[in-house]
Amino acid sequence: MSLVKKHVLGFSSNGGKLFAVIDEQGTLRIWDTESNTLKQEYTPNLQLTGHCTALAWLSINAQRTKKSRKSLQLNDSTTIGKHYIALGTSKGTVVLFSVTEGKIDRVLKGDKHDGAVTSIAYDNDGHLYTVGSDGRAIVWSAAEERSIRQWPVGPEKPLNVAILPKSRTLAVASRQLKVYDVDKKELVETFTGHSGEINAINSFEFNDNEYVITTARMERVISFWKIDRKGRNKASVCTLLMEDVAHSLACEVRDNGQLRIASVTRNGNIHIYLLNAESISAEKYVKPKVSLQIASDGAETVEPIHAIAAHFVEDAQRSEEILFGYGSRRLLQFERYTPNYAEKLNVIVRTEPKKLYAKNKRSEQGTPAALKAQVPIVSHKEVEYNSALPLSNKKLRNDVPMEARLQNLSLQAMKLPDGKLQSQSKTQLLMQALHSQDQEMLRTVLASDDEKTVQLTIDRLPLEYIGPLINELSKLLQGKAASVKCALRWLQTLATTHTSIMMSEDKEELRDKLGICLGIAEQRLLCITEAMQVSGRVNLIISQMKRNANNDLNSQNALIIDEDPENVPQTGEKNWSDLEEEEEDPNQNNSLDDELMEADDDLAADDDLAADEEDLIETQNSSEGDDNEEEDSDTDADTDASAG
Repeated sequence: MSLVKKHVLGFSSNGGKLFAVIDEQGTLRIWDTESNTLKQEYTPNLQLTGHCTALAWLSINAQRTKKSRKSLQLNDSTTIGKHYIALGTSKGTVVLFSVTEGKIDRVLKGDKHDGAVTSIAYDNDGHLYTVGSDGRAIVWSAAEERSIRQWPVGPEKPLNVAILPKSRTLAVASRQLKVYDVDKKELVETFTGHSGEINAINSFEFNDNEYVITTARMERVISFWKIDRKGRNKASVCTLLMEDVAHSLACEVRDNGQLRIASVTRNGNIHIYLLNAESISAEKYVKPKVSLQIASDGAETVEPIHAIAAHFVEDAQRSEEILFGYGSRRLLQFERYTPNYAEKLNVIVRTEPKKLYAKNKRSEQGTPAALKAQVPIVSHKEVEYNSALPLSNKKLRNDVPMEARLQNLSLQAMKLPDGKLQSQSKTQLLMQALHSQDQEMLRTVLASDDEKTVQLTIDRLPLEYIGPLINELSKLLQGKAASVKCALRWLQTLATTHTSIMMSEDKEELRDKLGICLGIAEQRLLCITEAMQVSGRVNLIISQMKRNANNDLNSQNALIIDEDPENVPQTGEKNWSDLEEEEEDPNQNNSLDDELMEADDDLAADDDLAADEEDLIETQNSSEGDDNEEEDSDTDADTDASAG
């Protein structure tokens, strides 16, 4: 995962004795070009400064330290020069890295960029000029250690910058080349001609004329632009041809008017051009005078070795030499070489830096001094014990009580302005896990169930980590239910918090990031009907089981029927031998069968008797009805007779 521009590098101003390069992870490496050794390696603190995104070499006169009163009188006004590297960071700040001390010596204050610093330049007069992704240019004073001036240079995102000290102008390169007046903060000149974004820039001066040379992405040309502070949409005054896209430019103008330009291309070759600065013309394209190609010295196969950067040596005795570094940004080798201009292509056969480094390491390990175990010599009288508590000079023992140690180790939770605890935020752990691709740490951070912790972590997460976080969440959505639940929680918080940022990205890029999430959601929605049916059936079965459990049954789920003790025949206890004798007697069995048949006949007779009684009752009721009818008829006849 690349966090900075692919090519951020530069040689020092003291003849190229030092070389600085920043890799994809934002780590700064400083090489000694004369001894081919890695002098320093600096990994920035992500919490304080952020990744290194741009660099520029500069020298600052610093007062010499005064150690005693005698030296105070002698060295009161003396100064010494120190080499610094001005680093632009992803947080928009500018820091000064001390080469001699190997650490960040100063942090420039004042207004900073809202985004990452894309390029930085130094004018050899104590001022730094930076451009950032926020579309602004800022001027910094190294002496005052703060920003002193700023103005907008948009709307296009500026990628590179070059300072022209004579005309007091600043060349800002994006797709176009714009020239601004530093004092008036206004645009004075524009140049058009590149079809892509400018990825390398340099400048030179000859006969009171200032020129800027640029090369763009996906273009195999180098364009010359003459700065005269007037005109708009001006074309280039000269064009140089290359065989591939270049990412680094170097130029040198001699006293006799000879102009030397070197470009390092994408395929690792170095093109050198020889021009006359007085006769620069746009009539025809200029081809390289000589090309340098580096190859490995393998016996079986010959593989090319990529050149990283090139620099012209400003030395009277070595005026024809060129200094270049080859290999990778982790392992580099530097060499001074005099080109043979009689041939168009110079092939330089060298050993691969990785193989050379491994060979030197094996040779060092094979020496007797390296194989012999070294026992350090320690004098207890000269050991200095450091402690967290102030101790007197007489007391050299580290007698720190346990209570004081626990107090030093105790951490107090800091509260943010909104009342939330800073310890609840897992932003640093999440950034470290995304940066190192540690899956165990990612699972630990994303498994958090606290909504406040998730919200606070997302709020404090830098914008460049949103894309990698979406990729990791899309992977979790393809896992089990617990992983899907955690991923949905984080994705919902991320979408509600950074909606505008996610919508501001390219549609194609956003579709690629959320394509997996949308696919999983559509797949789960297709199965929701069947899942609801299964869920309904399961709920119905559970409700029936609960209803059956609430019946009038005992705890053992057994139904008990209480029989009437009067109807139950009481039988005495019998021996099993008596029962066996009864079963063996056939006459007794016949008598039992006869008794059962008689009992059945009695029950049948009882049923017939009951039926007869019901018929008798019905006949009686019918006869009584007939008598009543006859009495009614008689009474009616009597009444009729009396009436007659």
